Amino acid sequence: MRIAIMGSGGIGGFYGAQLAQDPDNDVWFIARGAHLEAIRKNGLVMKSPGGNVTVSPAQATSDPAEIGPVDMVVFAVKLYSVPEVAAFCRPLVGEHTGVISMQNGIGSEVIIDDVLGAGHAIGGIVYAPLRIEAPGVIRHDSPNAQLVVGEMTGEKTDRLTRFIDSCHKVGINVAESLDIQTALWEKFVMISSFAGLTCLTRQPVRAIQEDEITFDLFTQALRETIAIARAEGFELDGDTLVEKFTGIVRSMLGEAQSSMLTDLENGNALENDWFSGMIYEKGQQHGIPTPVHQAIYVALKPFAAGSG
Repeated sequence: MRIAIMGSGGIGGFYGAQLAQDPDNDVWFIARGAHLEAIRKNGLVMKSPGGNVTVSPAQATSDPAEIGPVDMVVFAVKLYSVPEVAAFCRPLVGEHTGVISMQNGIGSEVIIDDVLGAGHAIGGIVYAPLRIEAPGVIRHDSPNAQLVVGEMTGEKTDRLTRFIDSCHKVGINVAESLDIQTALWEKFVMISSFAGLTCLTRQPVRAIQEDEITFDLFTQALRETIAIARAEGFELDGDTLVEKFTGIVRSMLGEAQSSMLTDLENGNALENDWFSGMIYEKGQQHGIPTPVHQAIYVALKPFAAGSG
């Protein structure tokens, strides 16, 4: 497959590095600045407890027009960049190109199809703590990583089957969902709470793992988002999800942290408006109290546009 990684940071770099190990794949990394220069000079390095991977030489560019139409775009950029970057993707998109949205929030697939035309967006969900450790270097801070993908219509398609087969060839843990919209809300339950608590405490996941009060606050945050999802029409099993996500958090390496905490530490813009901010606003609409996410939202609002 011809695959373009639009946004070669933590998520894009992690999956792109693995997909590039299959000689049948033609993988291009789209990046910018020091990260792009490091990839061009030294290749892309992915460090993980599951095994390190280096792509060298790596096909890397800042210009999608240099690549042209591909079979699949791994679309891994921040939520606030989705409209602009979707338009930037136009040279990559042919009639049947899939664009796997790997954002951590709700609604980016609608924006992608609004910009590129109906039917291109594919839902994507990543369960893994990933970040850029240094220019050209991706860090995975967990023994586990799971990818879930699905067409927004719930159909099975040849383009997605081919992509899943490519993932399996290189050992990527991937599953297909025929109800990806519900699955996206399930992921949102986790990421909004994990990102919020790590940013609120300014600590990696060990702060949740080791302190009973913080762990309880994390659990409350999970339940608040579950309540919002149910009010939005998605029948999530609250007890099952709380057990699942608290188990994931307990299994992480202590130094693992959310990408939003990394952004906060680096003075970058935050996705807080699309995480706890969205939960608070929908809570107001539905008459559902969300005190934990309200506190997170208010505490992080001064840093929304970054502090660097």
